[in-house]
Amino acid sequence: MPTVYPINVYLPEQQAHYPHMAKRDVELWERFLRTHGGKFYGFSYDIALGGRSLQLPFEGEEETALGYQYSTALKIDAVGWMSNQAWIIEVRPEATVSAYGSAVVYTLVARREKLSDLPLIPTVVCETMQLDVEWAAQMTGVQVIKLAR
Repeated sequence: MPTVYPINVYLPEQQAHYPHMAKRDVELWERFLRTHGGKFYGFSYDIALGGRSLQLPFEGEEETALGYQYSTALKIDAVGWMSNQAWIIEVRPEATVSAYGSAVVYTLVARREKLSDLPLIPTVVCETMQLDVEWAAQMTGVQVIKLAR
């Protein structure tokens, strides 16, 4: 299984729960949905990839093992699903090198875990981005979506 827990896909206009987004991230994300949501047939949130698997000695402890793996896994803010590609999306109002790194690493792990057969597009949704980080994104093919406040 590529993800720790099954993935749910929500319609762009559906209000979903965004477990790993801070209040300002949610405000930015909802602006993104209003301006870009129509390009997608759906979104998935809080996708947990990788992490450490426990080899438990006792049957019936699968929930404990999954909980541990979830706690050590990477959590993708959102995946935007289109018919021809999937965007691996990191949401940060002020994007720094950590937002860039998150988008890159999440995309690489999603490829390793075979999240989808679709091309996976690393994406940062932000209001502002550090100049050098934006340059690095351009050089490496990380998509940056800037939304004004």
